Amino acid sequence: MSRVAISILCISLLVPSVAATQSKGTSTQTPARTRSAPDAGNKLVSLKVKGTTRYTDAEILAASGLEIGQPAADGDFKEATQRLGNSGMFGEVVYSFTFSSAGVKLELQVSDTDKNKLVPATFENFVWFTDDQLLAAVQPRVPLFKKLLPLGGNLSDRVEEALQATLTDKHLPGRVDFLREGDPAGGPLHAIDYRVEEVSIQIHGFEFPGASPEQSALLTTAAHRAIGASYDRTRIDAVAKFDLLPVYLQRGYLKATFGTSDAKVLSEPPAASGSQPSDEVQVDAIVPVTPGKMYSTSSLDWKGNSAISTSELAPLVHLPVGQPADAVRLVADIATLEKLYRSRGYMAIQVKPDTQFDEEKSTVHYALNIVEGGLYKMGELDILGLDTDSTARMRAAWTLKTGQPFNDDYLKQFLEHTRNLLPRGVQWGLTTHVTPDAKDKTVDVEIHFKQE
Repeated sequence: MSRVAISILCISLLVPSVAATQSKGTSTQTPARTRSAPDAGNKLVSLKVKGTTRYTDAEILAASGLEIGQPAADGDFKEATQRLGNSGMFGEVVYSFTFSSAGVKLELQVSDTDKNKLVPATFENFVWFTDDQLLAAVQPRVPLFKKLLPLGGNLSDRVEEALQATLTDKHLPGRVDFLREGDPAGGPLHAIDYRVEEVSIQIHGFEFPGASPEQSALLTTAAHRAIGASYDRTRIDAVAKFDLLPVYLQRGYLKATFGTSDAKVLSEPPAASGSQPSDEVQVDAIVPVTPGKMYSTSSLDWKGNSAISTSELAPLVHLPVGQPADAVRLVADIATLEKLYRSRGYMAIQVKPDTQFDEEKSTVHYALNIVEGGLYKMGELDILGLDTDSTARMRAAWTLKTGQPFNDDYLKQFLEHTRNLLPRGVQWGLTTHVTPDAKDKTVDVEIHFKQE
C-alpha cells in the first residue's frame, strides 16, 4: 500500500505552526470528525486544490468528507488527507489552512498517482445498466472514480460498495465482487474486473447492430453454441474472436471489428419493494459490429522458398484473384504449407503473410514470406517400456535412419503400421516426444509404451 506524505501548515493568531507528519494509508474509511466551534471563524468557507489534473476542487472536497459551511479544525483536515491518501489516487497530500473572522480557508497540494500505475475498471455482467449508467450511479458515492483505479489503496473497495448499493437501490439480485486481472503467465495486472455473483444470467439470443440482415443470420448461426451459457463480457469477447470474426474473414471483410458487448434483459418484472429479487435472468447479448470493406485478392507473391518450388507450393494456397480474400482459408493453407516442409525435414519452417491494401480499389495483395530454417536430420531413437524382443522388432521396423532428412509425418505412420508388433493380450498406452535440436539440426524421437 502506498505511503502518502501529509504536511501541515497552520497560520493563526493563536497557533503559529504545526510540525509536519506522515501517514500510511489503510483499507478503512472513517467518517470525518466535526468539532463544535464557538464562532463562525471555525467554519470551513473554502477549499483550494493545487497539483491535480485529474480532479476538480468539488470532487476532492466530496471525497475528503469535508463540507463547506460546517465546523472544521486541524483534526478534521488530518482525517480528510488520510482519507484521500488511503484511496491510492495520490502520491502526496499536503495541506495548509488559515483562520479569519469569516472562517477557515483550506488549501490542499496533491500529486496525482502516475497513470501507468492505474488500471481500468471493467464490468462483466451488470446487464441492467450500460457502462455510462454505472459510472453515473457510482461517481456520486465515489467521487474519485473515473474508470481508472489504483492497484493499491481502498478505492476499488469503495467502488464495490457503491455498485452493491446500486443493485440494492434497484431491487436487483446478486452480490458484487471484484478480481484483479493479470496475464495468466505471470505478467502485470491490467484491470480490476467487477462482476455480479450469486445470480444466474443466461444468454437467450444475440443482436448484432451494424450487421446486414444476411450477416446477422450468419452470425446468429455461428454463435449458437453460446445460447444458454452464462453471460459475461469475457465469454462474449471469446465468441466474437473465435466464432463470429471468421464469418467476416471468410468473406473478405478483413478489417471487421466487434465492439464491447451489452445485454438486454428480457421481460423481467421488477421486484416489489421488500420482496426477494429473482436470481435467474435471461438476456440477449448485444454485440456491435463494424464490418468495413470487402476486399478482393489482387495478386500473390512468393518469397524465400528454395527447398520447395513455387510451382509445387502454389496449388496449396486458395486465393483466387478477383475473388473475396478468404483469410480463414489462408490460415489453413499456411498450416498445410508448413506441414509439407516439416515432412521434408524443415522443422523450423515459418510462413509469414504480409498484406498490402488498396483502399481505393478495395483489394489486397499478399506476399508469402517463407523462412525455411534449415534441414533437420534424424537423430536418436529411444523405445521404452517394452521387453527386449519387442523393442528389437520395433527398432527394426523403423526405417528412418540416423542422418536422413527427418519426416515429421513418419512417426504417426510408423505407430499405425506396427501395432501388430506389440505383445498381445495387453492394452498399451504410449507417449511420444519429438525433440528438434536447433544447434545440431537433428531431431531425437522417444516412444514410451506403458501397460494400461
